[in-house]
Amino acid sequence: MGRELGVESGRASRRRMKIAAGLALGLVAIGSAAAEEPAAATRTSAARCVPAEKLIAFFEFDGLKAHEAAWKKTAAWKALHETKLGELLEDLAEQGFDAIAENQPRFAGVRAAVEQALAHVKDAGFAVGLFGDPDHPRWAVVLPGANRPEFVKPLADLDAVAPPATTNGRTVHASGDAVWWIEKDDLIFADPQAADAVMATLDGKAPSVLDHPRRAALARLDDGFEPAAYGFLDLAALPPMPPDAAKLGFDGVKRVEVRWGFQDDALVTAVRVVAPKPRRGLVALVDQPTFDLDAIPPIPTSPDAFGAFSIDALGTYDRVVRLVKENDPDGARQVAELEDAVRGRLGLDLRIDLLKLLGPRAAASMLPVEPPEGGFPDLRMAGVFAYAGLVASVQTSDEAALAARVEALMPILNKALAAQARGAPQPPRFERVKGPKFEYGMDLAGLGMPPIFEQAFSPTVALADGWLVVAATRDGARQAVAAGSGPDGRWKPEGAFAPMAKRLPAGMIALAVSDIRETIPAIVEGLPQLAAIANAQIAQQTGRNEEFIDVDPDKVPPADQLRPLLFPSSSALAVDDEGILIHQRESIPSVTSPTNLGVLVALTLPAVQSAREAARRAQCVNNLKQIGLACLNYESVAGALPADIVDKDGKPLLSWRVAILPYMEEQALYGKFKLDEPWDSPHNKPLLDEMPRSFLCPSRPTTDKTRSPYQGFAGPHALFEPGRKIKLTEIPDGTSTTLLAVEGAEDVPWSKPGDIAFDPDAAPTLKGAGSKHPGGFNALFADGHVKFLKNSINPVVLKAMITRDLGEVVDKDAF
Repeated sequence: MGRELGVESGRASRRRMKIAAGLALGLVAIGSAAAEEPAAATRTSAARCVPAEKLIAFFEFDGLKAHEAAWKKTAAWKALHETKLGELLEDLAEQGFDAIAENQPRFAGVRAAVEQALAHVKDAGFAVGLFGDPDHPRWAVVLPGANRPEFVKPLADLDAVAPPATTNGRTVHASGDAVWWIEKDDLIFADPQAADAVMATLDGKAPSVLDHPRRAALARLDDGFEPAAYGFLDLAALPPMPPDAAKLGFDGVKRVEVRWGFQDDALVTAVRVVAPKPRRGLVALVDQPTFDLDAIPPIPTSPDAFGAFSIDALGTYDRVVRLVKENDPDGARQVAELEDAVRGRLGLDLRIDLLKLLGPRAAASMLPVEPPEGGFPDLRMAGVFAYAGLVASVQTSDEAALAARVEALMPILNKALAAQARGAPQPPRFERVKGPKFEYGMDLAGLGMPPIFEQAFSPTVALADGWLVVAATRDGARQAVAAGSGPDGRWKPEGAFAPMAKRLPAGMIALAVSDIRETIPAIVEGLPQLAAIANAQIAQQTGRNEEFIDVDPDKVPPADQLRPLLFPSSSALAVDDEGILIHQRESIPSVTSPTNLGVLVALTLPAVQSAREAARRAQCVNNLKQIGLACLNYESVAGALPADIVDKDGKPLLSWRVAILPYMEEQALYGKFKLDEPWDSPHNKPLLDEMPRSFLCPSRPTTDKTRSPYQGFAGPHALFEPGRKIKLTEIPDGTSTTLLAVEGAEDVPWSKPGDIAFDPDAAPTLKGAGSKHPGGFNALFADGHVKFLKNSINPVVLKAMITRDLGEVVDKDAF
């Protein structure tokens, strides 16, 4: 019974995850897809249907067709249409709908209508309004151009049990807690009590939102920014806030406005919180010193992601303490206990000895981290490894005083570290680095940690030129110190960052920047491997060998196609006398802001790189296995292993890779070759572009897909001895220890005769074998099995494996 329940629970969990992931990906696909049809004629805005009287909230999306020209200029559109990204997202969206239909049979009957409706909304947009009595607001939703049989008929079928009524000359249908009707080409849904107000607006008896000044302000073009979606929530039109919320200052927030659209090649989101000064309570916490790019905190050059902040540490602390005391009867005691604990454990006054010395400017960066050669033992280790790029800097108003505080804290910190590391070969501790500069470092060697961590991490604390720097590595700390001491080592908004810098708002108190040009293409390219890992983990948990999600490698755009289309993303928080502005600029839509995206990318990239390389190596192994099976099948039919195709005089014309095509399910391609012509004849040379995927190692550069790394050894006593066709019975040294093919250090045109030249009398070396896989190369043996050979293999052993009949005995443990 327990076992059955466990399986069922796992199945339910798997289905929930599958639905959630599919839905999320589906919505991304639908929301990001481009209109393929010509732009529709200018239409009357859906706002004409929404009453303006007692308006509380309004949101309108024009649809992508209305902004087709601007949309097609964006990097997002190009990524979706000039690469396979759009095709991939559509496939994932279909999987999401498949998952819903599998678990909700009722959905299957309306799936087509739902998909069509979502696609229509993407093209034509929608509008939604909230209005009327603030204690009992009414609503209306408008779908422009939705008077189409595929939408209207399913709705009418649902209402068959209740005949429609005629209201103000319109046929109104009841559906659950809503009514709907057709207004010219539009489909309108409304609260039953709101229908009369909507119809009065349509008949010109009451004003509509179409002429509302706030909507007009949000919809207008602004400095090249073309809004496609916009709306607002008027908090002043709602009932008064509860006393507790008002006490915290939230009654000072009058309105929230949002705009989303296109600016040059970027997608831009702007959220404005109207909260005029004087601000109170928690809302007043945004009243911080501001900065612009000329006063940005020092950032080391070339970070993957960084954040810059400005905060009055002492003033903010005092304000929070005051709020706690005012709103929590026990707050004063809790604050006193906190300050006493800091004083007792650290011997410092929290306000005077620390907070007063810090700020207002601060920064945090994620510097690039190269994964170790050979990858990671597991994904958790990869996630921790990414923190090696973390660097934080805080400005200080009194460097000498702060240095004294840090000096006093180090013995206390070392004592705490020792207490946490009981049982370690030696306790970790910070030691003062000799030299004129103020620097403390920690050496992790000898602590019993994995070697990759001991090599990657060297925690460091430094003080220089008015900046306190805390970093995961000594090199990161020194880069940050150099950035603070002068402009040469500091990040500058140049190159791809320059357009972003021109669009940042004034009065910033926070800025987050994420350079996704390398990371996002790597993650997208690695999706098949990530999906395989997820599928394997779920199968292990549930005991069911079913795919959670399927990512078709043929639909995944290569990183080198996506990379040129992308640019750094930014998210800025700015304040002025009237309120708060959140401004986001990005090249492709993200579920999170660039702040979170940058951190997540920085944390997951090493794991993705490691998983991707492991999967590529596995694919390479599979390629060689297919080649080996084809060679063995060829031998069983022809009586000998494949060799280059030659003319009547023995001159090589085509590679043995062409000869095995019929045994790799490539008979049609084989039939295109003229076997009596050389590989580069006018007829045969164009066939280079049709190289089977099995001849391409996925770890090799993908710019030229006519060249293959898979080669045999050509020379005396090797399996590709010129002028001979070798039978399996002519391998007395053993098929399991004799090499048939390997990855070559240099690729060759796949149909061209030519392999790695082998001279048994030459000095032992790697003989031209090699790969892009860290640490070694894949090798195919004459019995069809594949093994990864390390670059450190004894050259004498490798030579023995190349020859087939010299009587060398190869111990399998030797490689």
